[in-house]
Amino acid sequence: MNKTHLTTAYFLAAIACTAFLTGCFFRPSPPTPEEQSEKIEQFISKGGYASKRTYTIDSVRETWRHDGQTIEVSMLAPTAKGRYPLIVYLPGLGEPADGGRLWRETWAKAGYAVFSIQPVEIGVALKELAPMHGKPGDNEEPGMPDEDRSRPSKAAINSELHYLGHEYFSQASLKKRIDHLLWAYSELKPRAKADQGLFAAADISRLIVAGYDIGAQTAAAMIGEKFDGVLPQPQDFKPLAAILFSPSVDMALGSVATRYQAISIPLLVVTGSEDDDPYGISSPYVRTAIWEYAPRGNKYLLLLNKGSHQLLAGSPLSHQQEPGATQEPDEKPGPDDAMPRFGSHFQGGADGMGGGGRAGGPPGGMGRGRPPHGGMQDSERDARHIAAVFSISGAFLDSISKSDTLAQSWLSQKANQWLKKPSNLKIK
Repeated sequence: MNKTHLTTAYFLAAIACTAFLTGCFFRPSPPTPEEQSEKIEQFISKGGYASKRTYTIDSVRETWRHDGQTIEVSMLAPTAKGRYPLIVYLPGLGEPADGGRLWRETWAKAGYAVFSIQPVEIGVALKELAPMHGKPGDNEEPGMPDEDRSRPSKAAINSELHYLGHEYFSQASLKKRIDHLLWAYSELKPRAKADQGLFAAADISRLIVAGYDIGAQTAAAMIGEKFDGVLPQPQDFKPLAAILFSPSVDMALGSVATRYQAISIPLLVVTGSEDDDPYGISSPYVRTAIWEYAPRGNKYLLLLNKGSHQLLAGSPLSHQQEPGATQEPDEKPGPDDAMPRFGSHFQGGADGMGGGGRAGGPPGGMGRGRPPHGGMQDSERDARHIAAVFSISGAFLDSISKSDTLAQSWLSQKANQWLKKPSNLKIK
């Protein structure tokens, strides 16, 4: 190759390198927490639903003991004196009692008392996925740094998740969780009646049950889903309505067409086209079964285009970490650390102490870190999804527990115009 050709080759290589570096260093940065909050507010302001009043809220978190087990409870409620409709929220597998923070804070600011319950055994379940140190080469992947070679492979993690999932979603585990729930509810009632602290805000005559993931499985059993085994029967736990985020539908149990026919109360199911759980139990294609086979009458299904399982948790998404990944020395491990992250990173404030904004707006601060997939596009889509959950769930709750005719009218006549396809709300 002559000098002219060499010079041209070097010149072209320099251009390519410069373009690469420019792309790396001048890539659009992810939105700030304020920008994310503003996006959600903007989406809701363009035809979404927001409750008429915004409340200042407070929180209390306690640990109770039942049947030799530790139960975490968290209460979020308006600070203004009064009785507010009670939402009993059940977090997902591997989440503490303050899971679902985005949803719970939004509901509390809209005038609801939100009582969250989680057995510690369920909250720390995924901590069992500790780093595994196998033989050299077991977990190696091309280009993997030396310090990462002792981490579990994705195949090993998935195998562990499948095993743990089927263990914790079993009928035996479900029975224990229902026992804990009914006991915790029985402890809440006298506290509410005695005007004890923040528990005084709970109006137990207007009860709604909500849950995500394994919490949705518990909630579904409480409102009439039939199982082969004998489960504890709720006596005075009689919710007016239910909200199920990413409900578990195990096709292996069979009887899908008849399993949900006893669910007569108003129901909102929230799922997404990418709502794959990491346990291999349910898939996005079967989660709608509970809505499809429940009897007609006030049954709502919110389908979020490309909505992920993790986004539906409503948890702070502050950093990426695969199950079993090692922690930094100064980092406190938590149940959320066991779950992979999807989409944008939404960081809530301390439980119950989120920032202001109107009732339809996002609680707390939001978002740190670069979205791992799709950058700005994912950030905007996730903001739309969160706005959709805020609006749809808020209107559903207000229409049922507060007999708000405007909320009901918005759900039936305006919600889909605002959502715009491919996300949509189905009603039957």
